[in-house]
Amino acid sequence: MMLFMSCSVPGHIRVCRAHSVIFTGFLLKRSFALLLPVLLLSLSACSSTGQSVSSTGRQDAVSAGSNGPAGWAAENRKLSADRNTFITQVAERHAIPKAHIEKLMATATVDDRVIRLMTPKGSGGRVTRAWQSYRNRFVEPIRLRKGTAFWDANRQVLNRAEKTYGVPAAVITAIIGVETVYGEQTGSFRVMDALYTLGFHHPEPNRPEKSQMFRNQLAALLDLDYRDKVDANAATGSFAGAIGLPQFMPVSIEHYAVDGDNDGHIDLRYSTQDAILSVANYLAKHGWRADTPVFAPVTLPAGAAALVDGGLEPTFTWSQLQSRGATLRPGAQGGNWQTGKELGVIDLRDEIRGSNEYRTATRNFFAITKYNRSYFYAASVADLAHGLAERQRSSGHQVTMPY
Repeated sequence: MMLFMSCSVPGHIRVCRAHSVIFTGFLLKRSFALLLPVLLLSLSACSSTGQSVSSTGRQDAVSAGSNGPAGWAAENRKLSADRNTFITQVAERHAIPKAHIEKLMATATVDDRVIRLMTPKGSGGRVTRAWQSYRNRFVEPIRLRKGTAFWDANRQVLNRAEKTYGVPAAVITAIIGVETVYGEQTGSFRVMDALYTLGFHHPEPNRPEKSQMFRNQLAALLDLDYRDKVDANAATGSFAGAIGLPQFMPVSIEHYAVDGDNDGHIDLRYSTQDAILSVANYLAKHGWRADTPVFAPVTLPAGAAALVDGGLEPTFTWSQLQSRGATLRPGAQGGNWQTGKELGVIDLRDEIRGSNEYRTATRNFFAITKYNRSYFYAASVADLAHGLAERQRSSGHQVTMPY
């Protein structure tokens, strides 16, 4: 599921400044005709203009390699671009016999389609940000209809996930809908080949951290295979190597995936229970707070642009925003976001329409950006979740509204 790109300091996946951008990062790589331009933008978006990029608690999360760095910290450790050295390093890192790695690596082939799809087209200049166009791709009738059916079919496990992790069923359902339209677009690329291609045969001299990150993802896949968590020979996914309904990358499968159906095996492609619990665990491990809306019910003052920080963490206390002129909306209630540094002002910029939409985001919004480092992505997930929850309420179900 989770693939993150960086544009500055190695150590993975440090954030460039997270202004809203017209891309989804690496988690939306299936509907190629529609999403290829989105992905290509994600690969070139980190720049001095403040654009950013982005891949996912119970103790049954997969933890192969749990003695080493987890999640993001694991994704950019040094691994050689020399094949033989890489094999030696992975064997030492994960305590895997070299023969096992060599056997798997012997099956890896360069996929020219991956190179074509991952290579930015055009001049590589600045990309126009268009919030409404982006939102309309994901908050739309098909995902609302299919998301409602998915929720109805999986109500019990969604309720279990919400009770266990504090993440609303609406948000979990929305992420799976944005990622793969509820399993319809999980990708048909052999993950082994995709990661091998991007790690060893698609270098970008100005951004060596990208190939490095893919080599770390390949190392995680090899480890998962050795520990019988993922069949590296058979696993298919996106052309960037993301797997299953929630599009987890191998590093995220290692550290955040959950055996939701308790069958002793994690299957993010065919087990909706595993996928649902894994999404909830990922968000919980990245700071999700129960009983907190994604957006606070706040009216911002004129000049809200001056409050926009552009980062991926909350920067304001409620009292600080009040001192700058923010007020609670009429009839709105407060919440735990009013205590501590829990808020940030975000700008959903639409340069085509010449508009800005400012919202007051809570810590939970920023937890979603850890899934994909884009304001546009996180806001679209929240809006789709809101629409799905409204449909559930209209059908008589008591559900948690995301905001």
